[in-house]
Amino acid sequence: MFDFISKYKIFSQAILVLIVLTFALFGVDSYFRGQDSAQVVAEVGNSAISQQELSMMVRQEQDRLRPQTQANPQAAEYLQTPEFKNSVLNNIIQRRLLLNQAKSMGMMVSPEELREVISGVPAFFDDSGEFSVEKYERLLKAQNLSPAEFEIQITQDLLVGRLQNVVTQTAIVSDSVVSRLVKQRGQQREVSQLIFSPAKYREAITVTDEEVRAYFDDNRSLFVLPERAKVEYLVLNEESAAASVSVSEEELEQTYQDRLSEFQTVEERKASHILISVIEDAPDSEKAAAKAQAEELLAVIKDDPSQFGPLALEFSNDPGSAENDGDLGFLSRGLMVEPFDKALFESDKGAIVGPIQTQYGFHIIRVDDVKNVETTPFSEVKADIEKDIRKSKVEETYLSASQLFSDRVYTDYDSLLPVAEELGLTVQTSDWVTRESAGYNTLLDKPELLQAIFSAESLDEKRNTEAFEVQPKTLVAARVIEYALEEDMAFDDVAGEVKDFLKSQGALDKAVAEGESALAALEAGQEVEGAEWSNPGMVTLVKRQGLHPEGLRAVFGVSKDTLPAHVGMPIDDGRYVVFRVSKIVDLEEVTEDDLNTAKNQLEQMMQQQQMSAYIASLREKANVRINSDAIGLDGLSN
Repeated sequence: MFDFISKYKIFSQAILVLIVLTFALFGVDSYFRGQDSAQVVAEVGNSAISQQELSMMVRQEQDRLRPQTQANPQAAEYLQTPEFKNSVLNNIIQRRLLLNQAKSMGMMVSPEELREVISGVPAFFDDSGEFSVEKYERLLKAQNLSPAEFEIQITQDLLVGRLQNVVTQTAIVSDSVVSRLVKQRGQQREVSQLIFSPAKYREAITVTDEEVRAYFDDNRSLFVLPERAKVEYLVLNEESAAASVSVSEEELEQTYQDRLSEFQTVEERKASHILISVIEDAPDSEKAAAKAQAEELLAVIKDDPSQFGPLALEFSNDPGSAENDGDLGFLSRGLMVEPFDKALFESDKGAIVGPIQTQYGFHIIRVDDVKNVETTPFSEVKADIEKDIRKSKVEETYLSASQLFSDRVYTDYDSLLPVAEELGLTVQTSDWVTRESAGYNTLLDKPELLQAIFSAESLDEKRNTEAFEVQPKTLVAARVIEYALEEDMAFDDVAGEVKDFLKSQGALDKAVAEGESALAALEAGQEVEGAEWSNPGMVTLVKRQGLHPEGLRAVFGVSKDTLPAHVGMPIDDGRYVVFRVSKIVDLEEVTEDDLNTAKNQLEQMMQQQQMSAYIASLREKANVRINSDAIGLDGLSN
């Protein structure tokens, strides 16, 4: 980078220096201070974590993970739980611990280092492969980030990465350990299985009526129907709000004109320069001498433009660009100091102008290339514009509808129909729900909503519940339509199910007993009569070929001194499996690639373990305090 710097970069670096210094002296949490103690969710030593910061990070993680959980309702539900919030909080705490430790060790990130990292991000390159300020700012804006916020994040990442390197640099694995691991992972074992399935014995299991009655009497607490209710409920979310949203062609075209600058490239010019430096308050004689030298160089270049590069290398006082024949790369308007900027953007491609005086001295400027403003046609951005408008309208519609929804379920307390008709929603009916659970209905299965359903207002006064936000931008209100008190189940109603259970339990016990008996016989050197072994197959620790994971561990725990060897265990569905190891084949050759891959994996594991231990020690020393009441994490430890 060139040593003389534009007003834009001076300004941004000044701000960045202040941010980095503040971070280094006080910690990033200084940017989140100013809230009262009720808004502090955790403290790491003297560093506070605010409710605002936690909520922001939870939302970011939910948005990042939500696309991955769309096909898995259980995983999607986890994103709304206190446990998920706690995991995000712990990540923030860990990061804060590392940042505070980096600060205490005097680690810093210089503006130059930060600029080098950011300017090397390919996402910010233009079509010519050069860093583009316009693209940088546009991409950050799309992520709702300012350059200053982004630079803070990158600074923190660099500091954490630097500390991690210091902590984990001793994670080195010896070649002998790696070699043993590769040989162990490459060892093959021939395995066959003898499976004892409960299904085989179930029909032979007899259960008497007396046994059924005895089990029922001994386990009466299992046969109680809990207090329960059926409800009708309404759901308002952005999807339902979107049904009434439309975007006209006129809106699209007007928005395109209003945001035209977003769809235009910034004019950029590729420049080279020679700087004859002289300080701004130098005597007139020094300025005159510098100007004269610049004029002499300009005259030589005018006569022979090919001399620009060699003269820049020999005479330019900007070493960063002089080494590249004076090349400054592409510059956008306003990036340079005003006299330089004005001369550059008022000159044609190929022009050589100067001397241009700035506070840094006198410049000879060559315009090497020009990138004119280019406008993306409306047809190419129409879909994106429509998406943006629709999103904004849906958010506005949902916001308005959510207020109406919340008000009407309260004012029209004896029915959900009025607000359903006004907002075009469908009244849905649930199955039985209890105070503790709504079963598979994830919308109703929220503690605060279930508490409201079983409140006196809902049960006795037949009122609607208030509107609850059960998921981000998803409101639910309910009213009880059927209610039943806790009651004992009648024996006749459950006798059949109890009998089936006892038969299944008896079959499971029989499978285990038969399996253990067979294993004992095999270990004694006897054969098992009528045994139906599976075809033998070769497995490794890496390729288990469908073998149960616990079985694989057991198989590789068998000594190779006496073969065949046997081991047995109960596994899924109550089956008992006896594994026979009949052959062991050691790895004949270990390649260099195998060794390198294993060594990298082992070192990564050791680095993770070292980092975990290091963070644990920092946490123990840092006096971490969590305000569970502020974030609904009751029962979760510090």
